[in-house]
Amino acid sequence: MDALQQLALILNGVTSTITVSIVSFFIGIFVGLPLSFLRVYGTKSAQILIDAFEKFFRGVPELVLLLMFYFGVGLYFPFPFKNVFFTANFVLGLRSAANQSQIFRGAIRGIGDEQMMAAMSLGLSKVKSVLYVMLPQVIIYSTPGLGSEYALLIKDSSYAYLIGVVDIMAYAVWIRKATMDTFTPYVISAFLYILLTFPIATFLDRWGSRKKKQLGLERR
Repeated sequence: MDALQQLALILNGVTSTITVSIVSFFIGIFVGLPLSFLRVYGTKSAQILIDAFEKFFRGVPELVLLLMFYFGVGLYFPFPFKNVFFTANFVLGLRSAANQSQIFRGAIRGIGDEQMMAAMSLGLSKVKSVLYVMLPQVIIYSTPGLGSEYALLIKDSSYAYLIGVVDIMAYAVWIRKATMDTFTPYVISAFLYILLTFPIATFLDRWGSRKKKQLGLERR
């Protein structure tokens, strides 16, 4: 099997890699964003719980989390944790949420409390101040960090093949076992991960910088 044939086969795993990465990324946004605001403006007990959540999912390696939920939790809750796509998205999504919570929280701190106080002084409730004043700015401030997080998710998704997700890495391993070629399939996979990683990260970085300039949130 020559390099072009290996490439053609490995390309079959790109869809799974992208799907897991995108789904996990949006799980991270929908969970991490409210957690970041609760961490800043929530009660003390909420802050303690969120801190514990972040420490757990950021401190335990992705590989350990995937194996623990698929083989461990899945033993007691086969539905849905014996579904490999569910488990991969669940684990990588919550890990991303822990990372994104810190990204968003950094943006909230960067904006400062003055705008929140100003909005509330105009009669907006705390919730409306967050939704209409803070949230749009937080998203824009966070885009460079979100680009880096998406790039990290693309790379982290390579662990998912160990629980049965048929992605880029799964095809590379199959080719290596079938051909005993321990070099070419991994080089091809490496270049595919680079192609999937840097364009989106660069786009989000540039888009965020452009938006901050347009809205006067960053000096030109």
